[in-house]
Amino acid sequence: MTELQGSLAERREEFDTHFALALALEGRIVAGEVVSIGETELSARHLMTIKSGLVVHLYNVVESIMSRTIETVGGAVGGVPPNDWSEKALREWLRRYAAVGIDGSEDTRLETIHGASQNLLSGEALGPQSFKKPSGTWSDKLIARFADRLGVSFHLPPEMWGRIKARPEYGDKTPMEFLAGRRNELAHGRRSFEDGARDMTLPEIRELSDITLDYLELAVHAFQAYVDNRHYMAATP
Repeated sequence: MTELQGSLAERREEFDTHFALALALEGRIVAGEVVSIGETELSARHLMTIKSGLVVHLYNVVESIMSRTIETVGGAVGGVPPNDWSEKALREWLRRYAAVGIDGSEDTRLETIHGASQNLLSGEALGPQSFKKPSGTWSDKLIARFADRLGVSFHLPPEMWGRIKARPEYGDKTPMEFLAGRRNELAHGRRSFEDGARDMTLPEIRELSDITLDYLELAVHAFQAYVDNRHYMAATP
């Protein structure tokens, strides 16, 4: 198991632990049992807050794993000289400079571009590099776009295509697009934590998490294969 795969396994176990807590609390509340922490008697309102926390936690797993994925790719690419990079890897490396808004004079902007050019011409490995994620909140479509831009071979089995397709219950979005949108609503205060998952049952959250985490496993495998097989390097004539 690679470091990236191990990180996903750990985060999945964390989520499963927190989900089990929510499930146990719901069971006791439904059974009419009194559950207290100190002098506070837990109620359905507390369960609603925990459910919203599960949604945010699940998206945080996606964010964390994709950040680690970018670091893994950047470390591999930076381990070889730029003249050995594939065209797609080079384009992604340049994208970060193309997107940088540089304040200051013309000379300041020139210095930034000159520094990037000098790195490319140095003929030496640059060390760990940083890549720019696609604009937006991580979803299955954003992950697929990033993979395509890098030249990562990312093929989903038919069963997964069926699981990630857009659905009416997700507002005609894919499950991971729905997750990203709901997380943003909670993070930016458009929904309170008490109302953030009121329309979702725990089994529905479980299904959403299984789809998301299974998709991430496939993505991690694809990006790891890209690194292991050195697909970030130019083809040898």
